[in-house]
Amino acid sequence: MKRTRLILAGLLVAQLADAITFYFGVQILGIGAEANGWARVAYDAGGLPAVLGIKLAAILITLAVLVLTAKRYPRLLVMGGATATSIGLLGAVVNTVSIAIAHG
Repeated sequence: MKRTRLILAGLLVAQLADAITFYFGVQILGIGAEANGWARVAYDAGGLPAVLGIKLAAILITLAVLVLTAKRYPRLLVMGGATATSIGLLGAVVNTVSIAIAHG
């Protein structure tokens, strides 16, 4: 149970870091700097709240699937958690570097 909580907490922190750095990146650089085409489409359709709402929904769905399947499929918890955490960390790093370069 402790391992499950640790994996889910890491995933949540990484994904929230990505969302927060995305928010600041859009404020500083504009949506044109975003590499994710789906995020740009969502932004064009509903602005920043649409993108952050989709991000929040994806985080909650991911957490729910991992929680509901953790006991029966422990490898899914580890691999899915590691993948979602890595993606969140990568997004946060890329966003941070992009902001830093812009303010070089």
